[in-house]
Amino acid sequence: MTFVFSFGFIFLFYKISIDATSGFYIHYANFMAARTYLTVENNSANIAGSDGFAFQQAQNVFNSYKPEVMVTGFNGGISVNDPSSTPNKLYVGTVVDYSVPFSFSNLIGGRDPVFYKSETFLGREPTRSECLARVCKVMQDLGADCNTHVTFFDNGC
Repeated sequence: MTFVFSFGFIFLFYKISIDATSGFYIHYANFMAARTYLTVENNSANIAGSDGFAFQQAQNVFNSYKPEVMVTGFNGGISVNDPSSTPNKLYVGTVVDYSVPFSFSNLIGGRDPVFYKSETFLGREPTRSECLARVCKVMQDLGADCNTHVTFFDNGC
């Protein structure tokens, strides 16, 4: 009986270490997806027009890491806090929610799920149309109009 308990205890710690390693893997995949969401743009004329496209590309990046293959029993998915629906712009980014069973067995630790959340709030870069709107506003404030053929471009917008 002592051997079985000791063996079960070792497997419990093994499972916890595997869960921690899987968590780091999901964090990395989520971070790479958030970087994609931060920078992708499709040159839309609408200021928020490329947010959906950026999320689609972020999903593609996240799925390219094959979380369902690398994390046994992965049942989560990626979602996004987009700039238009998030009141505080500090929380714009990607979120992954998933759960895994606590232990391999009902005897040691139980099979209740442990819920994990990976959040990466890198934000969104301003789109070209947003930069154009800002530059146009500055030109109007200086007395010019937006139809003038003058090129103003600031990489930092």
